[in-house]
Amino acid sequence: MIDTLGEIPHVRALTLTTIACALTTLLAICLFRVFDAPNLVALFILTVVMASLRWGRLAGLWSAFLSVVGFDFLFIPPRLSFAITDTQYFFTFALFVLMALIASDVGGRLRLDAKIARAGERRETAVARVANDLSGASKIQQIAAICTETFAPLFDAEVILLLPDADERLQPYATGEFGDLHVAQWAYDHVLRAGAGAQSLSDASVLCLPLKAPIRCRGVLAIRPRSQSVLGNDERRFLDACCSSIALALERIHFVDIFQQTLVRMEGERLRNSLLSAISHDLRTPLTVIHGLAETLETTKGLSANDRTEIAGAIRNEAEELQQLVTNLLDLARIQGDGVKLDKQWHSVEEIAGITLNRLAPALTNYQIRTRFPNDLPLVEVDAYLFERVLFNLLDNALKYAAKDADISIGAEADDHSICCFVEDNGPGLPPGDAERLFEPFTRGKMESAISGVGLGLALCRNIIAAHGGTIRAAPNQPSGARFEICLPRGSAPKFEMDDA
Repeated sequence: MIDTLGEIPHVRALTLTTIACALTTLLAICLFRVFDAPNLVALFILTVVMASLRWGRLAGLWSAFLSVVGFDFLFIPPRLSFAITDTQYFFTFALFVLMALIASDVGGRLRLDAKIARAGERRETAVARVANDLSGASKIQQIAAICTETFAPLFDAEVILLLPDADERLQPYATGEFGDLHVAQWAYDHVLRAGAGAQSLSDASVLCLPLKAPIRCRGVLAIRPRSQSVLGNDERRFLDACCSSIALALERIHFVDIFQQTLVRMEGERLRNSLLSAISHDLRTPLTVIHGLAETLETTKGLSANDRTEIAGAIRNEAEELQQLVTNLLDLARIQGDGVKLDKQWHSVEEIAGITLNRLAPALTNYQIRTRFPNDLPLVEVDAYLFERVLFNLLDNALKYAAKDADISIGAEADDHSICCFVEDNGPGLPPGDAERLFEPFTRGKMESAISGVGLGLALCRNIIAAHGGTIRAAPNQPSGARFEICLPRGSAPKFEMDDA
Protein backbone atom coordinates (compact mmCIF):
# COMPACT_ATOMS: atom_id res chain seq x y z
CA MET A 1 0.00 0.00 0.00
CA ILE A 2 1.07 3.59 -0.59
CA ASP A 3 1.34 5.58 2.62
CA THR A 4 0.04 9.08 3.25
CA LEU A 5 3.04 10.71 1.62
CA GLY A 6 2.92 8.56 -1.42
CA GLU A 7 6.25 6.80 -0.46
CA ILE A 8 7.01 3.31 -1.67
CA PRO A 9 7.41 0.46 0.89
CA HIS A 10 10.37 0.93 3.26
CA VAL A 11 12.15 -2.35 2.47
CA ARG A 12 12.20 -1.63 -1.20
CA ALA A 13 13.28 1.99 -0.58
CA LEU A 14 16.16 0.94 1.64
CA THR A 15 17.25 -1.69 -0.87
CA LEU A 16 17.26 0.78 -3.74
CA THR A 17 19.08 3.34 -1.57
CA THR A 18 21.78 0.79 -0.71
CA ILE A 19 22.27 -0.04 -4.38
CA ALA A 20 22.49 3.67 -5.26
CA CYS A 21 25.10 4.30 -2.54
CA ALA A 22 27.11 1.31 -3.70
CA LEU A 23 27.15 2.56 -7.27
CA THR A 24 28.11 6.03 -6.07
CA THR A 25 30.98 4.55 -4.05
CA LEU A 26 32.26 2.60 -7.06
CA LEU A 27 32.10 5.73 -9.19
CA ALA A 28 33.96 7.68 -6.50
CA ILE A 29 36.70 5.01 -6.36
CA CYS A 30 37.18 5.38 -10.12
CA LEU A 31 37.34 9.17 -9.86
CA PHE A 32 39.65 9.14 -6.80
CA ARG A 33 42.63 8.62 -9.11
CA VAL A 34 41.93 12.02 -10.67
CA PHE A 35 40.30 14.08 -7.90
CA ASP A 36 41.10 14.63 -4.25
CA ALA A 37 38.79 13.34 -1.55
CA PRO A 38 37.08 16.69 -0.75
CA ASN A 39 36.02 16.94 -4.41
CA LEU A 40 34.12 13.67 -4.13
CA VAL A 41 31.88 14.93 -1.32
CA ALA A 42 29.49 16.54 -3.83
CA LEU A 43 28.96 13.17 -5.50
CA PHE A 44 27.79 11.62 -2.22
CA ILE A 45 25.69 14.68 -1.36
CA LEU A 46 23.93 14.35 -4.74
CA THR A 47 23.12 10.73 -3.93
CA VAL A 48 21.74 11.70 -0.53
CA VAL A 49 19.57 14.45 -2.06
CA MET A 50 18.25 12.19 -4.82
CA ALA A 51 17.44 9.38 -2.39
CA SER A 52 15.64 11.78 -0.05
CA LEU A 53 13.56 13.30 -2.83
CA ARG A 54 12.77 10.01 -4.49
CA TRP A 55 12.25 7.56 -1.60
CA GLY A 56 11.55 9.65 1.48
CA ARG A 57 13.13 10.67 4.79
CA LEU A 58 14.14 7.20 5.97
CA ALA A 59 15.89 6.48 2.69
CA GLY A 60 17.63 9.87 2.91
CA LEU A 61 18.95 9.20 6.40
CA TRP A 62 20.03 5.70 5.36
CA SER A 63 21.84 7.06 2.33
CA ALA A 64 23.53 9.71 4.54
CA PHE A 65 24.73 7.01 6.91
CA LEU A 66 26.06 4.80 4.11
CA SER A 67 27.71 7.76 2.40
CA VAL A 68 29.43 8.85 5.62
CA VAL A 69 30.63 5.32 6.34
CA GLY A 70 31.83 4.75 2.81
CA PHE A 71 33.49 8.12 2.47
CA ASP A 72 35.20 7.72 5.87
CA PHE A 73 36.37 4.17 5.22
CA LEU A 74 37.68 4.64 1.68
CA PHE A 75 38.73 8.24 1.24
CA ILE A 76 39.61 9.84 4.64
CA PRO A 77 43.08 9.20 6.02
CA PRO A 78 43.91 6.78 7.44
CA ARG A 79 42.15 4.93 4.63
CA LEU A 80 40.48 1.53 5.11
CA SER A 81 39.68 2.41 8.72
CA PHE A 82 37.07 4.40 10.56
CA ALA A 83 39.60 6.57 12.43
CA ILE A 84 39.36 10.31 11.70
CA THR A 85 42.50 12.42 12.08
CA ASP A 86 41.04 15.68 10.72
CA THR A 87 38.17 17.11 12.77
CA GLN A 88 36.92 19.18 9.79
CA TYR A 89 35.40 16.06 8.33
CA PHE A 90 32.88 16.06 11.19
CA PHE A 91 31.39 19.14 9.54
CA THR A 92 31.12 17.15 6.30
CA PHE A 93 29.30 14.34 8.10
CA ALA A 94 26.89 16.82 9.71
CA LEU A 95 26.29 18.36 6.28
CA PHE A 96 25.33 14.95 4.92
CA VAL A 97 22.71 14.48 7.63
CA LEU A 98 21.34 18.03 7.28
CA MET A 99 21.03 17.69 3.50
CA ALA A 100 19.21 14.37 3.94
CA LEU A 101 16.70 15.90 6.37
CA ILE A 102 16.06 19.02 4.26
CA ALA A 103 15.75 17.06 1.00
CA SER A 104 13.40 14.47 2.55
CA ASP A 105 11.13 17.23 3.93
CA VAL A 106 11.02 19.00 0.56
CA GLY A 107 10.39 15.72 -1.23
CA GLY A 108 7.62 14.79 1.21
CA ARG A 109 5.85 18.09 0.66
CA LEU A 110 6.22 17.74 -3.10
CA ARG A 111 4.83 14.22 -3.02
CA LEU A 112 1.95 15.33 -0.80
CA ASP A 113 1.16 18.22 -3.14
CA ALA A 114 1.32 15.85 -6.08
CA LYS A 115 -1.00 13.41 -4.35
CA ILE A 116 -3.47 16.20 -3.54
CA ALA A 117 -3.28 17.43 -7.13
CA ARG A 118 -3.90 13.92 -8.51
CA ALA A 119 -6.80 13.41 -6.11
CA GLY A 120 -8.29 16.75 -7.15
CA GLU A 121 -7.86 15.87 -10.79
CA ARG A 122 -9.59 12.53 -10.24
CA ARG A 123 -12.47 14.25 -8.47
CA GLU A 124 -12.84 16.85 -11.21
CA THR A 125 -12.72 14.13 -13.86
CA ALA A 126 -15.32 12.12 -11.95
CA VAL A 127 -17.57 15.18 -11.55
CA ALA A 128 -17.23 15.98 -15.26
CA ARG A 129 -18.04 12.37 -16.18
CA VAL A 130 -21.05 12.31 -13.88
CA ALA A 131 -22.28 15.67 -15.20
CA ASN A 132 -21.86 14.45 -18.77
CA ASP A 133 -23.76 11.24 -18.05
CA LEU A 134 -26.53 13.12 -16.27
CA SER A 135 -26.84 15.68 -19.07
CA GLY A 136 -27.76 12.88 -21.46
CA ALA A 137 -30.22 11.21 -19.08
CA SER A 138 -33.83 11.54 -20.24
CA LYS A 139 -35.45 9.16 -17.73
CA ILE A 140 -35.27 8.64 -14.00
CA GLN A 141 -34.16 5.04 -14.63
CA GLN A 142 -30.99 6.36 -16.25
CA ILE A 143 -30.25 8.64 -13.29
CA ALA A 144 -30.74 5.74 -10.87
CA ALA A 145 -28.37 3.61 -12.96
CA ILE A 146 -25.73 6.37 -12.88
CA CYS A 147 -26.03 6.55 -9.08
CA THR A 148 -25.56 2.82 -8.58
CA GLU A 149 -23.02 2.18 -11.34
CA THR A 150 -20.88 5.33 -11.11
CA PHE A 151 -21.08 6.58 -7.51
CA ALA A 152 -20.89 3.21 -5.77
CA PRO A 153 -17.39 2.30 -7.12
CA LEU A 154 -16.07 5.81 -6.46
CA PHE A 155 -16.87 5.67 -2.73
CA ASP A 156 -16.85 1.91 -2.21
CA ALA A 157 -20.37 2.25 -0.87
CA GLU A 158 -23.96 1.30 -1.56
CA VAL A 159 -25.79 4.20 -3.18
CA ILE A 160 -29.60 4.44 -3.04
CA LEU A 161 -31.79 7.04 -4.75
CA LEU A 162 -34.99 7.94 -2.88
CA LEU A 163 -37.74 9.97 -4.56
CA PRO A 164 -40.96 11.44 -3.11
CA ASP A 165 -44.38 10.10 -4.03
CA ALA A 166 -47.60 12.07 -4.42
CA ASP A 167 -47.85 12.41 -0.62
CA GLU A 168 -44.26 13.68 -0.27
CA ARG A 169 -43.17 10.42 1.33
CA LEU A 170 -39.80 9.09 0.19
CA GLN A 171 -39.57 5.71 -1.46
CA PRO A 172 -36.40 3.93 -2.66
CA TYR A 173 -36.33 3.93 -6.43
CA ALA A 174 -35.96 0.52 -8.12
CA THR A 175 -34.64 -1.10 -4.91
CA GLY A 176 -36.12 -3.14 -2.10
CA GLU A 177 -36.58 -2.19 1.52
CA PHE A 178 -34.60 0.68 3.02
CA GLY A 179 -34.09 0.40 6.76
CA ASP A 180 -33.17 4.04 7.47
CA LEU A 181 -36.14 5.58 5.72
CA HIS A 182 -36.83 7.90 8.67
CA VAL A 183 -33.35 9.38 8.33
CA ALA A 184 -33.85 10.03 4.62
CA GLN A 185 -37.30 11.53 5.28
CA TRP A 186 -35.81 13.91 7.88
CA ALA A 187 -33.11 15.00 5.43
CA TYR A 188 -35.76 15.57 2.73
CA ASP A 189 -38.13 17.50 4.98
CA HIS A 190 -35.41 19.76 6.45
CA VAL A 191 -33.22 19.90 3.29
CA LEU A 192 -30.18 19.08 5.43
CA ARG A 193 -27.77 16.17 5.47
CA ALA A 194 -28.42 13.56 8.12
CA GLY A 195 -27.03 10.23 9.26
CA ALA A 196 -23.49 8.91 9.61
CA GLY A 197 -20.96 11.73 9.88
CA ALA A 198 -23.62 14.47 9.97
CA GLN A 199 -24.74 16.60 12.88
CA SER A 200 -28.29 15.20 12.84
CA LEU A 201 -29.16 11.53 13.48
CA SER A 202 -25.46 10.67 13.46
CA ASP A 203 -26.06 7.23 14.99
CA ALA A 204 -27.48 5.96 11.69
CA SER A 205 -25.43 3.68 9.44
CA VAL A 206 -26.21 5.64 6.28
CA LEU A 207 -25.49 9.21 5.18
CA CYS A 208 -28.50 10.91 3.56
CA LEU A 209 -27.90 13.92 1.31
CA PRO A 210 -30.83 16.06 0.10
CA LEU A 211 -31.02 16.63 -3.67
CA LYS A 212 -31.73 20.34 -3.61
CA ALA A 213 -32.58 21.90 -6.97
CA PRO A 214 -33.26 25.59 -7.71
CA ILE A 215 -37.04 25.13 -7.39
CA ARG A 216 -37.33 22.52 -4.63
CA CYS A 217 -35.78 19.41 -3.11
CA ARG A 218 -36.16 16.54 -5.57
CA GLY A 219 -35.22 13.59 -3.35
CA VAL A 220 -32.43 12.11 -1.24
CA LEU A 221 -29.22 10.28 -2.09
CA ALA A 222 -28.31 7.70 0.57
CA ILE A 223 -24.67 6.54 0.95
CA ARG A 224 -23.93 3.42 2.99
CA PRO A 225 -20.12 2.76 3.06
CA ARG A 226 -19.11 -0.88 2.85
CA SER A 227 -16.15 -0.20 5.19
CA GLN A 228 -15.95 1.66 8.48
CA SER A 229 -13.93 4.53 7.01
CA VAL A 230 -15.33 8.04 7.40
CA LEU A 231 -15.71 10.25 4.36
CA GLY A 232 -13.17 13.04 4.27
CA ASN A 233 -13.79 16.69 3.51
CA ASP A 234 -12.74 16.33 -0.12
CA GLU A 235 -15.09 13.37 -0.60
CA ARG A 236 -17.92 15.32 1.03
CA ARG A 237 -17.37 18.25 -1.33
CA PHE A 238 -17.34 15.82 -4.22
CA LEU A 239 -20.60 14.31 -2.99
CA ASP A 240 -22.19 17.76 -2.72
CA ALA A 241 -21.20 18.54 -6.33
CA CYS A 242 -22.62 15.22 -7.54
CA CYS A 243 -25.85 15.74 -5.58
CA SER A 244 -26.29 19.16 -7.20
CA SER A 245 -25.89 17.59 -10.65
CA ILE A 246 -28.41 14.84 -9.81
CA ALA A 247 -30.91 17.38 -8.47
CA LEU A 248 -30.62 19.49 -11.64
CA ALA A 249 -31.09 16.39 -13.82
CA LEU A 250 -34.19 15.32 -11.85
CA GLU A 251 -35.67 18.80 -12.10
CA ARG A 252 -34.95 18.95 -15.83
CA ILE A 253 -36.69 15.61 -16.39
CA HIS A 254 -39.63 16.78 -14.27
CA PHE A 255 -40.16 19.89 -16.38
CA VAL A 256 -39.60 17.97 -19.62
CA ASP A 257 -42.41 15.61 -18.58
CA ILE A 258 -44.65 18.57 -17.80
CA PHE A 259 -43.79 20.11 -21.17
CA GLN A 260 -44.59 16.89 -23.02
CA GLN A 261 -47.87 16.46 -21.17
CA THR A 262 -48.74 20.06 -22.01
CA LEU A 263 -47.97 19.46 -25.68
CA VAL A 264 -50.15 16.34 -25.67
CA ARG A 265 -53.01 18.26 -24.08
CA MET A 266 -52.58 21.14 -26.53
CA GLU A 267 -52.54 18.77 -29.48
CA GLY A 268 -55.60 16.98 -28.13
CA GLU A 269 -57.39 20.30 -27.73
CA ARG A 270 -56.40 21.32 -31.24
CA LEU A 271 -57.67 18.07 -32.73
CA ARG A 272 -60.84 18.22 -30.68
CA ASN A 273 -61.55 21.79 -31.78
CA SER A 274 -60.74 20.94 -35.39
CA LEU A 275 -62.98 17.88 -35.25
CA LEU A 276 -65.87 19.76 -33.67
CA SER A 277 -65.48 22.67 -36.07
CA ALA A 278 -65.39 20.41 -39.12
CA ILE A 279 -68.09 18.00 -38.07
CA SER A 280 -70.42 20.76 -36.92
CA HIS A 281 -70.54 21.92 -40.54
CA ASP A 282 -70.00 18.77 -42.56
CA LEU A 283 -72.43 16.62 -40.61
CA ARG A 284 -75.08 19.27 -40.28
CA THR A 285 -75.06 20.25 -43.96
CA PRO A 286 -75.96 16.83 -45.47
CA LEU A 287 -78.42 16.15 -42.66
CA THR A 288 -80.13 19.48 -43.36
CA VAL A 289 -80.29 18.70 -47.08
CA ILE A 290 -81.63 15.19 -46.45
CA HIS A 291 -84.23 16.58 -44.02
CA GLY A 292 -85.32 19.22 -46.51
CA LEU A 293 -85.57 16.83 -49.43
CA ALA A 294 -87.47 14.26 -47.39
CA GLU A 295 -89.88 16.98 -46.21
CA THR A 296 -90.39 17.98 -49.84
CA LEU A 297 -91.33 14.41 -50.76
CA GLU A 298 -93.69 14.24 -47.82
CA THR A 299 -95.51 17.56 -48.15
CA THR A 300 -95.45 18.43 -51.84
CA LYS A 301 -98.45 17.14 -53.80
CA GLY A 302 -98.43 16.25 -57.45
CA LEU A 303 -94.71 15.63 -57.89
CA SER A 304 -93.90 13.85 -61.10
CA ALA A 305 -92.05 10.57 -61.18
CA ASN A 306 -88.94 12.31 -62.58
CA ASP A 307 -88.97 14.86 -59.74
CA ARG A 308 -89.33 12.15 -57.14
CA THR A 309 -86.47 10.20 -58.76
CA GLU A 310 -84.27 13.30 -58.79
CA ILE A 311 -85.01 14.06 -55.13
CA ALA A 312 -84.35 10.46 -54.15
CA GLY A 313 -81.03 10.55 -55.99
CA ALA A 314 -80.05 13.75 -54.20
CA ILE A 315 -80.92 12.13 -50.86
CA ARG A 316 -78.82 9.10 -51.76
CA ASN A 317 -75.85 11.28 -52.76
CA GLU A 318 -75.99 13.23 -49.50
CA ALA A 319 -76.29 10.01 -47.50
CA GLU A 320 -73.29 8.53 -49.30
CA GLU A 321 -71.29 11.70 -48.60
CA LEU A 322 -72.26 11.46 -44.94
CA GLN A 323 -71.38 7.76 -44.85
CA GLN A 324 -67.96 8.48 -46.40
CA LEU A 325 -67.26 11.15 -43.78
CA VAL A 326 -68.21 8.87 -40.87
CA THR A 327 -66.23 5.98 -42.37
CA ASN A 328 -63.09 8.11 -42.65
CA LEU A 329 -63.49 9.27 -39.06
CA LEU A 330 -63.90 5.75 -37.73
CA ASP A 331 -61.08 4.32 -39.84
CA LEU A 332 -58.62 7.03 -38.85
CA ALA A 333 -59.49 6.58 -35.16
CA ARG A 334 -59.07 2.80 -35.45
CA ILE A 335 -55.76 3.08 -37.31
CA GLN A 336 -54.29 5.57 -34.86
CA GLY A 337 -55.47 3.51 -31.89
CA ASP A 338 -54.78 -0.08 -32.95
CA GLY A 339 -52.57 0.35 -36.01
CA VAL A 340 -53.21 -0.90 -39.52
CA LYS A 341 -53.90 -4.62 -39.81
CA LEU A 342 -53.12 -5.71 -43.35
CA ASP A 343 -54.36 -8.67 -45.36
CA LYS A 344 -51.78 -8.44 -48.11
CA GLN A 345 -52.22 -10.42 -51.30
CA TRP A 346 -50.88 -10.10 -54.81
CA HIS A 347 -53.24 -7.91 -56.89
CA SER A 348 -53.34 -5.99 -60.13
CA VAL A 349 -53.28 -2.22 -59.62
CA GLU A 350 -55.35 -1.76 -62.79
CA GLU A 351 -58.07 -4.06 -61.43
CA ILE A 352 -58.26 -2.21 -58.08
CA ALA A 353 -58.41 1.10 -59.95
CA GLY A 354 -61.25 -0.24 -62.11
CA ILE A 355 -63.27 -1.22 -59.04
CA THR A 356 -62.71 2.25 -57.57
CA LEU A 357 -63.84 3.96 -60.79
CA ASN A 358 -67.00 1.82 -60.85
CA ARG A 359 -67.85 2.92 -57.30
CA LEU A 360 -67.45 6.56 -58.32
CA ALA A 361 -69.20 6.17 -61.68
CA PRO A 362 -72.24 8.35 -60.81
CA ALA A 363 -69.97 11.24 -59.81
CA LEU A 364 -67.71 10.92 -62.86
CA THR A 365 -70.27 11.76 -65.52
CA ASN A 366 -69.14 15.40 -65.85
CA TYR A 367 -65.37 14.66 -65.94
CA GLN A 368 -62.90 13.35 -68.50
CA ILE A 369 -61.35 10.23 -66.93
CA ARG A 370 -58.14 8.84 -68.46
CA THR A 371 -56.37 5.64 -67.41
CA ARG A 372 -52.68 4.97 -68.10
CA PHE A 373 -51.65 1.45 -67.15
CA PRO A 374 -48.91 -0.31 -69.15
CA ASN A 375 -49.60 -3.86 -70.31
CA ASP A 376 -46.55 -5.29 -68.55
CA LEU A 377 -47.36 -3.72 -65.15
CA PRO A 378 -46.42 -6.28 -62.48
CA LEU A 379 -48.60 -7.32 -59.58
CA VAL A 380 -48.28 -5.52 -56.24
CA GLU A 381 -48.65 -7.01 -52.75
CA VAL A 382 -51.29 -4.90 -50.98
CA ASP A 383 -54.43 -5.10 -48.90
CA ALA A 384 -56.95 -4.67 -51.74
CA TYR A 385 -59.70 -3.16 -49.58
CA LEU A 386 -57.44 -0.54 -47.97
CA PHE A 387 -55.64 0.28 -51.22
CA GLU A 388 -59.01 0.81 -52.87
CA ARG A 389 -59.85 3.23 -50.04
CA VAL A 390 -56.68 5.16 -50.84
CA LEU A 391 -57.51 5.46 -54.55
CA PHE A 392 -61.13 6.32 -53.69
CA ASN A 393 -60.05 9.18 -51.42
CA LEU A 394 -57.57 10.53 -53.97
CA LEU A 395 -60.13 10.46 -56.79
CA ASP A 396 -62.80 11.94 -54.52
CA ASN A 397 -60.36 14.72 -53.60
CA ALA A 398 -59.74 15.44 -57.29
CA LEU A 399 -63.48 15.51 -58.01
CA LYS A 400 -64.10 18.01 -55.21
CA TYR A 401 -61.44 20.54 -56.20
CA ALA A 402 -61.32 20.18 -60.01
CA ALA A 403 -63.79 22.12 -62.13
CA LYS A 404 -66.50 20.46 -64.18
CA ASP A 405 -65.27 18.88 -67.42
CA ALA A 406 -61.78 18.70 -65.93
CA ASP A 407 -59.36 15.96 -66.97
CA ILE A 408 -58.57 13.42 -64.26
CA SER A 409 -55.94 10.74 -64.89
CA ILE A 410 -55.15 7.60 -62.96
CA GLY A 411 -52.33 5.26 -63.84
CA ALA A 412 -49.21 3.47 -62.69
CA GLU A 413 -45.53 3.06 -63.56
CA ALA A 414 -42.94 0.50 -62.49
CA ASP A 415 -39.17 0.33 -62.24
CA ASP A 416 -36.76 -2.23 -60.81
CA HIS A 417 -37.50 -1.34 -57.18
CA SER A 418 -41.00 0.12 -56.88
CA ILE A 419 -44.45 0.50 -58.40
CA CYS A 420 -45.83 4.04 -58.44
CA CYS A 421 -49.52 4.77 -58.83
CA PHE A 422 -50.68 8.33 -59.49
CA VAL A 423 -53.85 10.42 -59.62
CA GLU A 424 -53.60 13.81 -61.31
CA ASP A 425 -55.92 16.54 -62.49
CA ASN A 426 -55.76 19.91 -64.24
CA GLY A 427 -57.68 21.80 -61.56
CA PRO A 428 -56.56 24.81 -59.50
CA GLY A 429 -53.58 22.92 -58.04
CA LEU A 430 -52.15 22.72 -54.55
CA PRO A 431 -52.44 25.56 -52.01
CA PRO A 432 -49.30 27.59 -51.32
CA GLY A 433 -47.01 26.32 -48.61
CA ASP A 434 -45.72 22.92 -47.59
CA ALA A 435 -47.62 20.21 -49.44
CA GLU A 436 -46.83 17.68 -46.69
CA ARG A 437 -49.24 19.51 -44.37
CA LEU A 438 -52.12 18.28 -46.51
CA PHE A 439 -51.58 14.78 -45.10
CA GLU A 440 -52.13 15.88 -41.49
CA PRO A 441 -55.56 15.24 -39.91
CA PHE A 442 -58.14 18.03 -40.25
CA THR A 443 -55.98 19.95 -42.73
CA ARG A 444 -57.65 21.24 -45.89
CA GLY A 445 -56.39 23.12 -48.91
CA LYS A 446 -58.96 25.85 -48.34
CA MET A 447 -59.93 26.35 -44.74
CA GLU A 448 -63.09 28.32 -45.60
CA SER A 449 -64.75 26.58 -48.51
CA ALA A 450 -68.15 25.34 -49.59
CA ILE A 451 -66.55 22.03 -50.53
CA SER A 452 -67.52 19.31 -48.07
CA GLY A 453 -64.93 17.42 -46.11
CA VAL A 454 -63.04 17.63 -42.83
CA GLY A 455 -59.52 16.93 -44.07
CA LEU A 456 -59.29 13.25 -43.12
CA GLY A 457 -59.00 11.54 -46.50
CA LEU A 458 -55.34 12.30 -47.19
CA ALA A 459 -54.34 11.59 -43.58
CA LEU A 460 -55.98 8.19 -43.87
CA CYS A 461 -54.17 7.58 -47.17
CA ARG A 462 -50.77 8.34 -45.64
CA ASN A 463 -51.33 5.96 -42.70
CA ILE A 464 -52.43 3.13 -44.99
CA ILE A 465 -49.53 3.58 -47.42
CA ALA A 466 -47.02 3.87 -44.56
CA ALA A 467 -48.30 0.54 -43.20
CA HIS A 468 -47.55 -0.98 -46.62
CA GLY A 469 -43.97 0.32 -46.41
CA GLY A 470 -44.53 2.89 -49.14
CA THR A 471 -44.68 6.67 -49.51
CA ILE A 472 -47.25 9.16 -50.76
CA ARG A 473 -46.56 12.70 -51.85
CA ALA A 474 -48.27 15.65 -53.48
CA ALA A 475 -46.74 17.81 -56.19
CA PRO A 476 -47.92 20.39 -58.74
CA ASN A 477 -49.03 18.98 -62.08
CA GLN A 478 -47.90 20.54 -65.33
CA PRO A 479 -49.19 22.81 -66.73
CA SER A 480 -51.81 23.06 -63.97
CA GLY A 481 -53.45 20.97 -61.33
CA ALA A 482 -52.18 18.57 -58.70
CA ARG A 483 -50.55 15.14 -58.78
CA PHE A 484 -50.67 12.61 -55.94
CA GLU A 485 -48.16 9.79 -56.28
CA ILE A 486 -47.99 6.52 -54.31
CA CYS A 487 -44.81 4.42 -54.41
CA LEU A 488 -44.84 0.84 -53.07
CA PRO A 489 -42.03 -1.74 -52.91
CA ARG A 490 -42.13 -3.95 -55.97
CA GLY A 491 -41.28 -7.29 -54.38
CA SER A 492 -41.17 -10.62 -56.18
CA ALA A 493 -44.58 -11.54 -57.54
CA PRO A 494 -45.44 -15.26 -57.79
CA LYS A 495 -45.47 -16.90 -61.20
CA PHE A 496 -48.78 -18.33 -62.37
CA GLU A 497 -48.86 -21.50 -64.47
CA MET A 498 -51.62 -21.53 -67.12
CA ASP A 499 -53.02 -24.90 -68.21
CA ASP A 500 -54.10 -25.70 -71.75
CA ALA A 501 -57.74 -25.18 -70.94
